[in-house]
Amino acid sequence: MTTARPVRTRRTARRAATAAVTAATVTALTASLTACTDAGAGTGADREQPRYTTATTGARTSAAAGTGTGISATAEGRDTGVRPAPGSGRLVKAVDLPAAARPHGGPGKAVEYTSTGANGRKVTVSGLVFAPAGKPPKGGWPMLSLAHGTVGNADRCAPSRVDVATYIDDMGIRGWLDRGVAVVATDYEGLGSPGPHPYLHARSAAYGVVDIVHAARQAQPGLSRTWVVMGQSQGGHAAISTAVYATRYAPGLDFRGAVATAPPTTMSRLVSDRSDSPSEERSMRTALYPLVMDGVSAFDPELDFTHLYADRARQLVPTARTGCLEDLFGQVRQSGLNDRTMWKKHPDTEPALMNALRDHVDIPVVELDRPLFIGQGAKDEIVQAHVVSAYAKQLLKAGSEVTYREYPAADHMTVVAQAEAETTAWTERQLGLK
Repeated sequence: MTTARPVRTRRTARRAATAAVTAATVTALTASLTACTDAGAGTGADREQPRYTTATTGARTSAAAGTGTGISATAEGRDTGVRPAPGSGRLVKAVDLPAAARPHGGPGKAVEYTSTGANGRKVTVSGLVFAPAGKPPKGGWPMLSLAHGTVGNADRCAPSRVDVATYIDDMGIRGWLDRGVAVVATDYEGLGSPGPHPYLHARSAAYGVVDIVHAARQAQPGLSRTWVVMGQSQGGHAAISTAVYATRYAPGLDFRGAVATAPPTTMSRLVSDRSDSPSEERSMRTALYPLVMDGVSAFDPELDFTHLYADRARQLVPTARTGCLEDLFGQVRQSGLNDRTMWKKHPDTEPALMNALRDHVDIPVVELDRPLFIGQGAKDEIVQAHVVSAYAKQLLKAGSEVTYREYPAADHMTVVAQAEAETTAWTERQLGLK
């Protein structure tokens, strides 16, 4: 295929858990990453050259990113101001990938870069950067920042630590490179880098997606400031979160919009669902709950939710920290757990958890200043269509430009392929390729 496949959650997770990582892959290279400067884009982030510095509604007053004064609020009263950590958005290290990990024939690098973490402090994040082969056009190659779906919370699950050639195929990267689009792909905070992974933390995900664009421009000459974000599942959540913050967090970049498929927009609603369905997707959803709990504890270590689990489900708690999604899924299927039998006390009865989800995981409802495309499967049993549809309607009511497509025959896994033609054409238009 030469068209977009943001990420296939099931396939990627299984490969992340089973792929043999050889000396030709990034894992063997990570320890020997070397410092790299950018001859084409300068050595720092693009914030010192602001392009977009004001929000589009009176309710969201914003200032130039980096000043610490870009404070704003949503209709729900949530603070959506941006406060980049000092020194964020800078390349730390980079190394050329071996030829076996660059089947597209163009430049490919494993990178480490700084970003703003869930706690507001500077963190180091890892990821991958790919550029088309050949001479870049005037102004540089436009960029696509890919946000991956759920793979697990442990470092070994990070996409940059699996077989990169397989990752390129799973993410549809080759097709975008063939179109003349550079591709960058963050691992997210705490995946393949120091510290725990704050799974589904909206700000952390958004900032990691943005800052790898900064880092790529420092690591690889010939990259444009123009970019879009695309993601599936967890990556869809990251993509919409990016749309909330991008132009204020990085006003020096030319952000053009976001594509999200099957995004868990409102986790506080999703955890309230109870089902004993034996379907594979429902089992996958049950396997996600320990990742959600572990993710909340990652950004607030004082919170512990072990007491919520039924006795036979507590085996999943350590697996969420040390294993990958496939490991959790296997345990859930083997033990016959579901959304009902998983719990001694259901998550939606725990005030501390629900408050944390509403404050840090649920994507804020704001008037977005760039277009958004959402593709959703009507048969999705992991992220139900009615939850995503309701969020899209809230965005529209707030004045956002949203294209929402619901595919009647698609579930969580197949929506990427069924939406592919539309997401590809939409992204090409935003990047000015059509």
